[in-house]
Amino acid sequence: MFYDSSKFKVLEAGVQLSWMQQQLNTQNIANIETAGYKSKTLSFDSVLSSVQNNSDSPKINRINASIKTSDAASKQPDGNNVDLEAESLSLYKAYSQYSMLLGKISGEFSKYSYVLNCNM
Repeated sequence: MFYDSSKFKVLEAGVQLSWMQQQLNTQNIANIETAGYKSKTLSFDSVLSSVQNNSDSPKINRINASIKTSDAASKQPDGNNVDLEAESLSLYKAYSQYSMLLGKISGEFSKYSYVLNCNM
């Protein structure tokens, strides 16, 4: 079934990670006026931590990501290092990825719906 497939698990993880990225970007943008605030980024330490290549569709156990505080030089005299332009661009990119992944998942469900409706 599609829910148990590696394809679905990867798409699901992609949706979750792009949602997390959007949340981090909006948090960073919201704190652009906060003195001493350091921007946060989503880091993939080991994107696919365990993949078994026993078949054509690999088994994905988990996808690891962590939130890291940036140590980049401060953009403002108050020690805040949020770059509004970079955050806005990253937010748009994450939103685009999120929308594309949801569209892909929706397309997969449409295929199953079509097959189920043709057999009835």
